Amino acid sequence: MKVKHGFIGFGNLAKAVYQGLKEEENIEFAYFARSQREAAIPYYERIEDLVAFADVIWLMVKPQDLSSVLEELKPLDRTGKTIVSPVAGRTIVFIERYFGQTQLIVRIMPNLAMAYRKSVTAFATNQPDNENAAEIFTLLGKLGKAVQLEESGFDLFTAVFGSGPAFILSFIQIFKDKMQEFNLPGALLDELLLELTQGTTLYFTQNQKSYSIEQLIQNITSKGGTTQAGLDYFRTHEIGKHFEGILDAARKRSEEMSKDGN
Repeated sequence: MKVKHGFIGFGNLAKAVYQGLKEEENIEFAYFARSQREAAIPYYERIEDLVAFADVIWLMVKPQDLSSVLEELKPLDRTGKTIVSPVAGRTIVFIERYFGQTQLIVRIMPNLAMAYRKSVTAFATNQPDNENAAEIFTLLGKLGKAVQLEESGFDLFTAVFGSGPAFILSFIQIFKDKMQEFNLPGALLDELLLELTQGTTLYFTQNQKSYSIEQLIQNITSKGGTTQAGLDYFRTHEIGKHFEGILDAARKRSEEMSKDGN
């Protein structure tokens, strides 16, 4: 028997989930959105028709739009259905105010790497013993790494894993900007940086069980060499604290959004 998944909204994250799961057997997809239609999966013009179709309802909307969507869903028959929310800063309690505590709600915090089955996704639910919640956790595991987490940890998780890809890409952009001195085509610079990041990731992957990150850094570093000079600058100027500040700023914003949504 196929499980029917319905997206309310079909933006980048919904597309990433669909991309990551579209080859799975026993899953059907459909969506409702007020913007332009997408040809990939069936579209419903009315939200009540999507709810009638779906066993699992994904709330793929912006935080400021969630309340109005929940108001629309509140009078509809949601018996036996699972609500999945990746909406930043909106807690399970916030959704329960509209649906009550008997409604199965799963809160997640993924990233767009779901499309490639490489997301790191936080998972929390108001019914941890519910088999349908366990099925969602298993499904998330097919899209990367899923971890059960108390909601109190979602703000930091959002900063590291939700926003993290943008921060890492920003760091890579610094490399690219510096490499403009080579006078090479931008596309080639991207290829070189991709090779650098993939090689570094592979180096980490192959050795992380035997060595700490600090040890892996030391393995690359020769005393008095170029890497040592760069790392000395990194540490002397406390660059690491600046990176921590980036994560702290993102976490603080998530905390503010959570307060606004409570």
